[in-house]
Amino acid sequence: MTRHRRRYLRVLGFLGLSCFAAFSIVFAGGSSYSRFGVGDLLRYGGSRLDAMGGAGIALLGDGFINRLNPAGLSRISRTRISGGLEYSSYFSKDSKEEGRYSRAAFKGVAFAIPIDKDYGITLLLESSPYSYVHYATQVRDTVVTQDFFGTGGLSALSFGGSVTPLDKFSVGFKLNYLFGRIRQFGRFGFADPTFLDSEISRSDFHSGFSFTAGAIYEGLSDLLNAPSLSPLTLGFVLTTPTTLSVERESVFSTAESFDTTATSSGKVDVPLGFGFGASYLLASRYYLTADAYHQSWGSAKFFGVHPAELRNSTRVGVGFESLPQRETASFLQRVAYRAGFYYNSTYYTFNNSPVDEWFVTGGFGVPIGPEARINIGLHLGFRGTTSNNLQRDTIFRLSLSLSANEAWFIRIEED
Repeated sequence: MTRHRRRYLRVLGFLGLSCFAAFSIVFAGGSSYSRFGVGDLLRYGGSRLDAMGGAGIALLGDGFINRLNPAGLSRISRTRISGGLEYSSYFSKDSKEEGRYSRAAFKGVAFAIPIDKDYGITLLLESSPYSYVHYATQVRDTVVTQDFFGTGGLSALSFGGSVTPLDKFSVGFKLNYLFGRIRQFGRFGFADPTFLDSEISRSDFHSGFSFTAGAIYEGLSDLLNAPSLSPLTLGFVLTTPTTLSVERESVFSTAESFDTTATSSGKVDVPLGFGFGASYLLASRYYLTADAYHQSWGSAKFFGVHPAELRNSTRVGVGFESLPQRETASFLQRVAYRAGFYYNSTYYTFNNSPVDEWFVTGGFGVPIGPEARINIGLHLGFRGTTSNNLQRDTIFRLSLSLSANEAWFIRIEED
C-alpha cells in the first residue's frame, strides 16, 4: 500500500467518524441521535417523578428522595435509601429502513440521612447516570460501506444536603462529579479490492465538577394573604456550567494491521441549567405538579468548536398523583396512582430540523412494608421525524425503584 493511499484511508476514517449528517440505515443498536454531544441526556428524579411527567422541582415530602431538587430533602425524618432500574425499548425508522432495540440499565442509587429534623438538615449521597451513548448505523453506497457504532456515557456522583433556614423556606445543594468514557467506532469496507478495509476507534474519558443549588418556598399564601394558596409550593433549581477535561485516544487500523495510535486532550462544555416548578396539594390528597427546565447547549463548545448539531434545550412537564390512604385495609387504596405528560425540545438539531420529544407517563407506588414502596414508572412517546433524512424513535420505558427507610441517628429518651 502506498503512503498516499494510507493517508487517504486515514483521512476518510476520521471524516467518517466525525461527520454524522446521514441516517441511511438503522440497525438494532439504539437511537442514532446518541452519537452527538455527550449522548442522550438522562434527567432522572426517581420512578415516582418519572410517572408524573418528570415534574417534581417543587415537591417536598418525607417518603421519597427528591433527586431533581436537593431542597426537597428537608422533610425527610429517617434515613432513606432509593435505587432503581429501567427497561427501554426503541422502534426507530428513517425514510428507508427500520429497526428495534431494547436495553436494561441501572438508574443509580441515593442515600438521604437526616441530621436535624427541626432545621431540615439532611445529607445526600447519590450516584446516577447523566448521559447514554448506544447506537449502530450503516451508510452504504457502491464505493464503500460505512458502519458506525458507539457505547458509553457519563455518570454523576453527588454529595449534598438541605437546610431550612427560615420557616417555610428550604434550600439545598449538591456538588457533582461528572465522569465517564464514550467510545465510538467506524468501519469502512471498500468494493474496490485495491483499497484495504479499515477501522478507526475513538475513546474519550470525561471528568469535571459542577454545583447544583435549589430552593423550595411554601409561604406564598402568607405573603399574599391568600389562604387558598397555602397548599402551593414553588421550587427553583440551578446547576452551574462546567468544562469537562477530556483525554482522547484514537486508533486507526487496516486489514494489514497497520495501526496508528494518537493521544490528545481537550475540553467539553456542559452549560448552565436551571428550572422552575410548582406543586399544589388539592384536598390533602391529590398532587398537581408542573416543571420547566432549560439548558443552554447552543453555545457549548467541544474541543474548541461548537457542534452544529446542538442547540438550547427546554423541557416542560406536568404531573398528577393520588396519594395513598394509610389507615385502610384495602390494598388498592394504599397504592399511589400517578400520571403525567412532558414535552422536550432536545439539544439535537439537524439540517434546520429540531429533534423534539412528546411523552405520556403513568405509574404506581405499591406498598411492600410499613415504610417501603416499589415505584413503577411508565413512559410512552416519540422523538424526531423521518423528514429531512432524519430518524423517528418510538420509545417505551419502564422504570422500577425501591424506596425504603432505616431508623438511623434517632435519639432515644432515657427514663
